[in-house]
Amino acid sequence: MPVWLPLLLAALAVLAIYLIRPTAQSLSVASTLLWRRLLAHRRRRHDRLRWLLSLLLAMTVAGCLALAAGQAGWLQPGGGDRIALAFDSSPTMSAALPDGTGTRMDLAVAEARRIVAEADTGSRFTLGADPAALTPAEALHALSGSLTSAETEEQPEPAIPAADTAYLFTDGVSDWRPIIDPGTATHTVSVLAPARNAGIVHFVTRPAPSHEARAEALLEVLAMDSTGTTGQVPVELTIADSETIRIRRQLELPPGDRFTALIDIAGFAPGPVTARLRTPGEAFALDDQAFLVDARTTGSPATARAVKRPYNRLRGERRLVVHTRSRASFGDSAAARAFAADPSAEVVAVHVDERLREAGAQPSLSSSAATATADITVFHRTVPPDAPALPSLFLDPPDAAAAGGLSSADAAPPALRRIDRFADGHPILDGVSLLGLPVTIASRELDPRCIPVATAGNLPAIAVCDPTDPASMPAGPDPPGPDLTARSVVIAFDLDLSPLSQRPDLAALLQNTAEWLTRTPIDDDDSIVTGLQDERATRINDSDLDPVPPGRLAELTQQTRRPWSWRTLALAGLLLASIEAITFFRGITV
Repeated sequence: MPVWLPLLLAALAVLAIYLIRPTAQSLSVASTLLWRRLLAHRRRRHDRLRWLLSLLLAMTVAGCLALAAGQAGWLQPGGGDRIALAFDSSPTMSAALPDGTGTRMDLAVAEARRIVAEADTGSRFTLGADPAALTPAEALHALSGSLTSAETEEQPEPAIPAADTAYLFTDGVSDWRPIIDPGTATHTVSVLAPARNAGIVHFVTRPAPSHEARAEALLEVLAMDSTGTTGQVPVELTIADSETIRIRRQLELPPGDRFTALIDIAGFAPGPVTARLRTPGEAFALDDQAFLVDARTTGSPATARAVKRPYNRLRGERRLVVHTRSRASFGDSAAARAFAADPSAEVVAVHVDERLREAGAQPSLSSSAATATADITVFHRTVPPDAPALPSLFLDPPDAAAAGGLSSADAAPPALRRIDRFADGHPILDGVSLLGLPVTIASRELDPRCIPVATAGNLPAIAVCDPTDPASMPAGPDPPGPDLTARSVVIAFDLDLSPLSQRPDLAALLQNTAEWLTRTPIDDDDSIVTGLQDERATRINDSDLDPVPPGRLAELTQQTRRPWSWRTLALAGLLLASIEAITFFRGITV
């Protein structure tokens, strides 16, 4: 039944009652003189106002009681739509708003409360991935303040419960992609408020190429500012060891610019090295601090303590055997230069693939004895006929061959794409920035026992396979794919044709890869947290969403009304009826 129908019927009934006049009765009196004097003193306009006030009160009472008695769906606690409220859990949601009234998450909560208050009272709400249905009053209570860390635990792809409508509150910076039922109407609510930020995106150690016993640290700072800002971002950088501050610098960086420095840490005191930033008016503090753990001995902030490691990075005990198409092909490559500059790795043999031997190619550069003591096999633009027994690194395998858990490329020509997703928590990507890197890559399928750690669109650019990890093995007695016996890593794009060959990230990528291929499992409590955030978090304004209008920020602290219910209307009707009765008996209304 339409909501307006009981209201119309109640209003017509009350109006009819007020318009019905009783039949006049004749009464004989001795004289009408007194009646004429009385009527002359009465104010007919006052009587008309009393009649209209009485009619208005009666209609209001009837309307409230009619709605409450009908219990419309939008007034019933169990009726209405199912609405899902999902909140982006990425770190940038903790960025402060420009006016200092809260964070982006606070703004998202305020917008969610507004949606709850404006929705039909009978609607049911779910928060995040929790399937529990809440009434409007319960939802407002749950959103009474900022969500706690437990409620916003970072989940890149949370499963949102089925609903009629889903509201996604996000700033659009991270790759947060909730899983939503296809039949759900989805609305994205932007909480992007551009602001200033400067963060440390790289802080890793590199063994100095000219001095094997000395290490240096690579530090990279990225500055961001509000959209359209052209001024400089002032940044104070300090680097301290366990005893004192060793370096202090004042920087002026244009928005979107980077500051890169190689720091000789040979004279630093033993223990951790800490880099800190201070930026006036900054909105995001999580990327202002990063650590190195005794960089003179460990060599990398992502590894465990030196006593737990089977290899010493600074003494060159990781031995590599390279299989390639030709000696010149590998010798002139960016990978060869990176291995030569890394004291922790030693190329003990270079074998030319007999199947692809070019005319005039020289024989292999090693003996079988050196190969037998190797730790890693590197396949440069070639693949073995059988699964290798040693941990293997595949660099740009041929399109016609399967390697490292990737199938052979399809018939389509390689396409130029950009890496848009990567597993920043994986050890081989520690201190490596690949976001937005252009790569020429062919379409390949990934073995279900392997995982992609960097993808360009839907194509795996870097994949890892770990047959010793039970979590990586799919269910079933006979998983498909090649017979994997050792760890392997495949880089499916040509490093020499990529800008990565001109960046220090390549050396870090190959160092981390060699370490991951050969290291033994360590205790979780020995892992080292460096404090580095994903570079996408530092880019707090890099989003495709429209910024929040300034008026929305001003409304952040306003109180949100609670929705009405049929019980509320019933009580209001009874209260107004009591007022009508009191005014009638006191002669205020008729």
